[in-house]
Amino acid sequence: MTEEKELQPVDIEWEAEKICRWGAARAGVIVVAPLVGTMALMANEVYMIMRLGELRGVKLEESAVLGLLTSLGATFVGQTLVTLIPIAPIQVPVGVSVTYAVGKAANAWIKAGRPEDIAEFREVYESARKEGMKHSEDFEKMDCKDTPLGDESKRFELRELKEALRNKSGNLFSKIEKHADRAETVLSEKIATVSERLRPLKDKGQMWFSAQKWEQLSQGGLVVPYDEIVDYVRQSLAGSEFTLQSLAYAEPDLLRLELQHTTHGTLELLLQVEVFNVDAESAFTRLKLVDFAVADNDFAQLVVELMGSKLIMAIVDLVIDRVDIDADSVTTKYEQGSISVDFTAALQQSRLQQKKVLDRSLFDVVHLVELVPQADGVLVKAKTEWK
Repeated sequence: MTEEKELQPVDIEWEAEKICRWGAARAGVIVVAPLVGTMALMANEVYMIMRLGELRGVKLEESAVLGLLTSLGATFVGQTLVTLIPIAPIQVPVGVSVTYAVGKAANAWIKAGRPEDIAEFREVYESARKEGMKHSEDFEKMDCKDTPLGDESKRFELRELKEALRNKSGNLFSKIEKHADRAETVLSEKIATVSERLRPLKDKGQMWFSAQKWEQLSQGGLVVPYDEIVDYVRQSLAGSEFTLQSLAYAEPDLLRLELQHTTHGTLELLLQVEVFNVDAESAFTRLKLVDFAVADNDFAQLVVELMGSKLIMAIVDLVIDRVDIDADSVTTKYEQGSISVDFTAALQQSRLQQKKVLDRSLFDVVHLVELVPQADGVLVKAKTEWK
């Protein structure tokens, strides 16, 4: 006689959690997919909520689901708009966390019997969004991320949500037409006009920090060519007694600077990078003087301090497209063969650092951790995170 296996009860809460994670993982793929974007992200959320309803034996109409999304209010709308910023280190964790939060709020709403008053579920949403942000990297790696929850090409009637988006973002959505595919076209055309609140990356029409550089830094680092550094330093030295003649790589890991001074003639310095760190809390570097010989020690100290600070400021500024650092807030100190450059105060006072996206500044997300001289330029190594 065949022994029958006892059926185990379904853990509905765990199954609901898995659906929320699936939707979140899928969102991480959607937000960076070309020609997909925000409308597909919402479709993903719609399917996730419908699956949560099916789990509890509730068939949800599209209108009810879209009504719930709209009722989540300005916080949900504003955070969804952030996924339009074409920078993966921002798009992915925000898209993942917002979708996870929508799922958790929807699950609580369905479990409570779908009441009309959703105030308490906004609190669930915000709490879950923070939780989703903490675990976004784990969700991004889930195998289910490549499996859609439904037909992502389907066009839902998103009129009310579009209206909320339009009201939240000024003229960004002013020309959105009826269909979602047209909406994506308009977003591409209008991306440069996103409000300062959502795109703190431009000033007077110029990008401070390009999406291309974001992408390079998010992959571990970017190389700043020597000729760009030389041009920058020459401009900063204009009108002084110094001219930077050249900057080059010297094996195994040194920087060779050649200067021209009106009195002392040609000078050469060999520098080694010992420490380099830039984040929201600290901006500091220490360079070791490997070789530099002049008779006047006071003059030698002047040269080393001047060129060390100019060099570091040039690299940082070129990496992040004119951060607008006040040189008077930079502290430079030379002792025991090393020059220390502390520009923490300068960076924290800069306009770029004071701009926020979802309460995060640039250097909360990007941490510059190492400078490595190479044959073609200085490699700036970085770590990116959104916690």
